[in-house]
Amino acid sequence: MIAIPAIDIMDGSCVRLVKGLFNQKKTYSKNPLDFAKAFEDAGITHLHLIDLDGARMGKPVHLKLLEKIATETSLKVDYGGGIRSMQSTGEVLSAGAQKVNLGTFLFSRPDVPGRCIESFGQESLIAAVDIKKGKVAVKGWQQLSGLETDGAVEALMAAGWRYVSVTDVSRDGTMQGPDQAFYKPLVERYPEIRFIGGGGVASMTDLRMLESFGLYAAVTGKAILEGKISAEDLSLFNHVPPA
Repeated sequence: MIAIPAIDIMDGSCVRLVKGLFNQKKTYSKNPLDFAKAFEDAGITHLHLIDLDGARMGKPVHLKLLEKIATETSLKVDYGGGIRSMQSTGEVLSAGAQKVNLGTFLFSRPDVPGRCIESFGQESLIAAVDIKKGKVAVKGWQQLSGLETDGAVEALMAAGWRYVSVTDVSRDGTMQGPDQAFYKPLVERYPEIRFIGGGGVASMTDLRMLESFGLYAAVTGKAILEGKISAEDLSLFNHVPPA
């Protein structure tokens, strides 16, 4: 399993929210690039970079920061937040992201998942299936769609998607630990999907548990920023699972 640190950007700073609530914000650094370089120095290979301003505005805001991180580090960056068109998806990839996280746009019309795969290929895309109150959350987690987890995953599989990030919004930023009953059955039902888990990861024990479920990767944000997990320990999980 790959363990991926998360940097959430708001107003140019590295922040964390609780349960996706914009009014529950803690700022950790005015220079996210320094965080990214520290992760690289610790041996970490991947980075989950979320544009919270973009999620609120409906378009990517921090592409220059993405470009800096992509050019000044060797980190493989997946980027999300406000990417709601084919054009924006292409712009994010051109700015240096290895993969693009698509959520709101992906679930806007039934034809979008297939069009994205045709245009950008499955290795460049991650479907962000963010679950809140049993439904897929969209528009910066502020609204609920009518889709449930299984329905979303099955539709994505039919369109040729391979990477699916499933976040339990109720636990995101809480460090309560991930919900065992949430991830294990999902991986067992859809073994062909490379699942990326997140939401509440608070310790190395949590990461080992998610690894035991067969997840492709796990994302942690607040735990590493609060020093509950060290960057060096996180780097121990940087092993790409076999195809």
